[in-house]
Formats: sequence, C-alpha cells, structure tokens
Amino acid sequence: MSQSIAIAPPNSLIFIMDYLAGDIPDAINDALVSSAASCIAVGTLAEFDGATTVTLASAMQDVAHLTNVFNGVLDTPSRQLSICNVKIEVLLFLAGLTERTNVQVFANDLSEPDQILVVASSV
Repeated sequence: MSQSIAIAPPNSLIFIMDYLAGDIPDAINDALVSSAASCIAVGTLAEFDGATTVTLASAMQDVAHLTNVFNGVLDTPSRQLSICNVKIEVLLFLAGLTERTNVQVFANDLSEPDQILVVASSV
C-alpha cells in the first residue's frame, strides 16, 4: 500500500514521526535529513519553487532514480507513522505498525528534492 501527496510545505520541511509521541530533532541544520528517536526532519524543494511529491509506502517500491538518505528505526508508541508539515498537521499516515518502525527515506536530490519516498515497516 502507498499514498502520495504533492505539497509545497512551509519552511520547505516535512517531519516523519509518530504524531502522538514524536519529538522533533533539537537541531535541524543545513543537512537534508536530521533525526531524533521518534522523528525525522527532511528538507524538500524550496517552498516557492514548486511542489514536492511525498510518498508513504509499507513496501519497497522502484527506487532506481532515488538515493537512500535515511535508514533507521523510529519509536512509534502509538503504532502509526505520520508525515507532517512544520505546523504538525498530518499529511499522510500509516497505521497498524509496531512500537518500533523501520524507516527508509529516499530522495531524488541531496539538497532540494521534489520527490521523496518513505518506506515504513514493523520491526
């Protein structure tokens, strides 16, 4: 299963997190990805340059044109993973996970991607 949204998020940033329990990383620097135990911050195409297509999937998809920019495990005590904007509004979500979730993030550019794929699966 996968779902996608085309957005131009405020501050050109999305959060991949447990919406109910995610803690945003303390430092979000110039890197494309910053992470904490329960949240990953990912930069997008500059907000005023156009939309970024974000896809959330529960199984691996074709990533031939994408680069893996994050591979790790997130704390998801509510057993769901959400993609949120900086206002912590849920854009996409995946339920039915476990309290720890394997997350891989792929992007088509290492500074301002306009395509981001998030693959999430239970540990």
